[in-house]
Amino acid sequence: MWAEAERGKARDSLYKVCAFVNQWQKAEGVQLPLAIYREEIYLDTELIELDLQEFLVCLDSRAVEDWERAEQLYTAPLLFENSYEWVEDYEASYDMAYYEVLGRLLAYYEKQGKRDKILYYNRKLKGFR
Repeated sequence: MWAEAERGKARDSLYKVCAFVNQWQKAEGVQLPLAIYREEIYLDTELIELDLQEFLVCLDSRAVEDWERAEQLYTAPLLFENSYEWVEDYEASYDMAYYEVLGRLLAYYEKQGKRDKILYYNRKLKGFR
C-alpha cells in the first residue's frame, strides 16, 4: 500500500493498521479472515463475500439479470475517496467494465423495444462519460 514509502515507514504504517484492525475487531465483535506473514498482510477473500467479486462474475454472465446486478453493484470508481497511485489501473478497468455493461444493457433493451429501460441506460451512459 505504501510503495513510495521507505521500508521502515511502510512497516510502521502496516503495524499501525494491524493494531487498528485488531482493536476494531475486538470492539465490534467481528473477526476478519486476515493472514499476517512477516511484513505482509492478506485478507482471505475465499472466506468473505465481496461485491467486487460478484460484479466480475455478473460481467462474465450471459444473463441480462446479471448485467443489471453488475450495474447496481457499481457505485463509484474503486477507492474514489482516496487517491492511491496503485489503484488507478484497477479503477480504470472497472470503470470501463461498467461502461461496457451499460452499453450491453442499452443494446439489449433497444432490441426489446423497452422505452423506459432505453431512457434509463441512455441517461446512465451519458452521465458516465
